[in-house]
Amino acid sequence: MACVRVCPADAVAVEGAIVRIVDEACTRCGLCLPACPHDAIEALGDVPRALELALAGRAALILSVECAVYFYPATPNQVVNACYAAGFRTVHRGVLGDELVAREYLDLWADGDWGTMIRSTCPVIVETVRTQYPELIPYLAPVATPIAAEARYLKQLYGAGTPVVYAGVCLTEGGPDVDAAVTFDELADMFRGRGIVVAAQDEYFTRVPEERRRHLSMAGGLPLEVLLEETQASRRFRKVRGLGGLG
Repeated sequence: MACVRVCPADAVAVEGAIVRIVDEACTRCGLCLPACPHDAIEALGDVPRALELALAGRAALILSVECAVYFYPATPNQVVNACYAAGFRTVHRGVLGDELVAREYLDLWADGDWGTMIRSTCPVIVETVRTQYPELIPYLAPVATPIAAEARYLKQLYGAGTPVVYAGVCLTEGGPDVDAAVTFDELADMFRGRGIVVAAQDEYFTRVPEERRRHLSMAGGLPLEVLLEETQASRRFRKVRGLGGLG
């Protein structure tokens, strides 16, 4: 079966005519989704919980930057306004998390004792290293993902009891630091369920936006200073993409 073959964690179990995901082994890499010829595997967020938190009017939303592509031709400003219309208390677009993470990486980069360091903002990569390449664990940078860092920051900013919802491509990116995570499809369904038309929202911010300027980071929290200092194939810095880069 294709889903069994592509799973790097052997988390797809076949029991007679039944195929199931072994949750404790699954790293949420998502490779099985397009591999399944029957479209029987879905990645689902916590929609009821996210809707409940939005309706309560206390939740902060972290909106992944990819929303600009998903909701096009609606503008990013219209998407943010739609999120406010859905009931979210405040809407952030991930830049704060990138900045927080970039600051930590710059400190590690300047620490000569670190030597080799593996940096990834993807929880799937980190979990794959922990479970399949334990010899590499000492080289994992001890830095949270940008979404997790931003969620922690928002709870400090608005109060420890403030629920945080994440809407994006990777549902695992915020980890336990977010109270609910939804896909863009699910966010769009939430809008439709409440009669909110994204393209009909004002094209200017209806609320004063939070600080979103970048000073230290590229998207994903990679320090801009590192990119300026090193080429992407230098002795100190090498960029690889995907799980295959670990081999």
